[in-house]
Amino acid sequence: MDFNSLLQRAENLTKKVEAECELPRVERTLQQVLKATTELHSRVTQTGGSGKDIQAHILLGSKGVDLPKLNQKLEALSTRKTFEPLDIIKADTDVCTFLKNERENAILSVIEDTNKNISDTVSKQKWSHLNTAWNEEKTRLLDALIAPSQNFIDLQRLPEHTSVHAFCQPRSSLDNLELSYAQELRQYNELLLKGSQRPNLVQKFAQLSSSFVDSRLTDMWTLLACVTHIDEPQCCDPIKARQERPEFILHAKSYLERRYKTYISSLVVDSYGKHSYQLILAYVSHRFSAQQTIGLVDTVGGKPLWPLVYYGLRCGAADAAVNFLREAGPSHEEFAQLISDRSAGEINNRIESQLRLQYANKIRNSTDAYKKAVYCILLGCDANEVHGEVAKTIDDFLWIKLAMIKPGDATGYGKLQSLVLEKYGEKYFNAAQQWHLYFSTLALTGQFEAAIEFLARRDNTCVHAVHMAISLHELGLLGGARSVSQPLLSIDIADPPPLRRFNLARLIRQYTQRFERSDTIEALHYYFTLRCLRDSKGRNMFVSCVCDLLVESGVLDTSIFDMIFGKRQTDDEDDFRGGIFRQFDCPEFDTCTVAVLVAEELASRGNFEMAVRLYELGGKYTLAIKHMSILMAQVVQLPTLDGSLRVRLVQEAQRFSKLLASGKFEVDSKMKASFLLLLDLLVFFTLYDEEKYTAALEQLQCTQLLPSTTDEVLVCMANVKRLNGEVIKILPDVMVAAMEITERQYKQLLGKSHDQFQMQPLRQRAKAISNMAASMPYRLPYDTNRRLVQLELMMH
Repeated sequence: MDFNSLLQRAENLTKKVEAECELPRVERTLQQVLKATTELHSRVTQTGGSGKDIQAHILLGSKGVDLPKLNQKLEALSTRKTFEPLDIIKADTDVCTFLKNERENAILSVIEDTNKNISDTVSKQKWSHLNTAWNEEKTRLLDALIAPSQNFIDLQRLPEHTSVHAFCQPRSSLDNLELSYAQELRQYNELLLKGSQRPNLVQKFAQLSSSFVDSRLTDMWTLLACVTHIDEPQCCDPIKARQERPEFILHAKSYLERRYKTYISSLVVDSYGKHSYQLILAYVSHRFSAQQTIGLVDTVGGKPLWPLVYYGLRCGAADAAVNFLREAGPSHEEFAQLISDRSAGEINNRIESQLRLQYANKIRNSTDAYKKAVYCILLGCDANEVHGEVAKTIDDFLWIKLAMIKPGDATGYGKLQSLVLEKYGEKYFNAAQQWHLYFSTLALTGQFEAAIEFLARRDNTCVHAVHMAISLHELGLLGGARSVSQPLLSIDIADPPPLRRFNLARLIRQYTQRFERSDTIEALHYYFTLRCLRDSKGRNMFVSCVCDLLVESGVLDTSIFDMIFGKRQTDDEDDFRGGIFRQFDCPEFDTCTVAVLVAEELASRGNFEMAVRLYELGGKYTLAIKHMSILMAQVVQLPTLDGSLRVRLVQEAQRFSKLLASGKFEVDSKMKASFLLLLDLLVFFTLYDEEKYTAALEQLQCTQLLPSTTDEVLVCMANVKRLNGEVIKILPDVMVAAMEITERQYKQLLGKSHDQFQMQPLRQRAKAISNMAASMPYRLPYDTNRRLVQLELMMH
């Protein structure tokens, strides 16, 4: 191929490329291309970009864009002043520029205010939500808080407003388990109120627990019934008595022994009917093989002696242990005698001293772990020894520790309690999963308060904790808090460590809060268990809880009143029958006392209408008349509307008026006069609204509040000075109403005739009212004065 043909083909390819692609024509020499490539490479390497940055340089560079310079320009831009107010134009400018500047400033200020409002709203809602969540969590934390009793925590209950439909009957909030507990407690309270012999509430609940699905709950109630089976009632402080009386240790030890005997009976074939001696012998034969007896010393009948003695004691069969020792030979007679004396409650110091010396010289280093354990149990040697080879379970450990405590040894008992509660605690026992085991351990060591508080913190066992606390409280075995405002569990510095005090009132109020409105009667029976406690004001806690229930529920209408306090059968002041409170009448509780307390609280919150009824029920008639007068003064001048407060007050006021007239009760004379005067004014305004002006004026004239002539002004002013504040408040309205009646009568006469003789008394009455208004010892409202002057001028 010659050069001409090659040139022609190259030109054809060039034309074809130009036709298909719109690429710019680049006419560079090889030196220029090499130089441009070098510059591009140097710029890319200077920026230190990634693979994507290099691709961006290549792409934009092919379009003639210098990317490094473009980046510098972009970085130089600042958004700081984008939304800042524009500077005021100081130089002379035209109107359009000025208005544009002002418009932009206005828009920016709106944007700034909106952003600020949104930020404030979001922040407020966030903190409100956090505060609510923290208050709920704080309540749960404080209920479980342990603190010295002098650091009281006053956790006030906040009012909760509930709206219930008038025809809606609330469903019970109690499940079957809670309802069964409530019914058992109700039967117990009814027996007490009837004066019957007090039953053992712990045993009643223990019998009820046999119907529970969870056998662990049955075991817990059985344990509690066993360790609290105290014959004599507790008269002193339960905490102090528990540490000093040996019954608690003996009952706990006895419970563990019976429990273990049941356990080994389940392992021994044909154990039914076997004597303890035979049962233990069969269990040891089953338990120990030839290899397992290595290290054990002394045998009897081919069986290891000291395991037989230990398990005899462990099952509570001391007589069987004595028989095993005596069968082993006379060398063990002293130990057999020691066990016999201990079973009879006797102490042989001589034998104990000899055996302790023998333990110190020989037994302590013995390879027989059971022999060492028996010596330590009966002689109290090596109190800190765990005996891990013998005590395989928590029950074994507790039984050994309890058996080593001598009767009346409060110090040793306290050390065991501290070991369980403070050294080991919930983490060691894995209480979250094995809650029944931790409760049993605490209860067996006499720490009922800590055990119940632990159950109360768990949702699925709280109901059992409540009734355990109530039952122990009724037996006088629960160490109660010094103040009802303390946490659920607290430490009293006067108590021996590590015992706590339990706030029963807080637990019951916390428990009943969920159903006190739907199951009011059941809640009252729970509150009745607090009848022997006092609040910070010295009031009976039962009365205090009932008062709070009624006041804070916010639904104390007529139907609720009748259900709780009873329904009035006649117009007699004390003829109230029925009512759920009547069944609780006892020396610690009186319906009338509760009625007065609730009335005082309602009156302090402004609910005078219901307070009047409760004051009447409580026999405080002067207070009832006083608050009735306050209510009447607020509505006496209002128009009569069906179902309004004024209509209800008229009916109640007329009933009180009849009772006052009959002389069935006495009230303060001034209070009575003010009440009757307000009742007359109620009648006056009723007649005024009905446009019965003549009858209204006659009614007003009987009150001697306003003059008919100028000569009566001084007399009426003297009467006003004797009035109380409730009547004086409505006196301006009475003046305006009387002046309007006079003005309307004047217009009626003016329409019929112009007889000045008939109009003169009306003008005199108007002038007398105006003169009295001007002579009042205090300034009347401006509208009242203006209206009186206006009406008087219209009659001249």
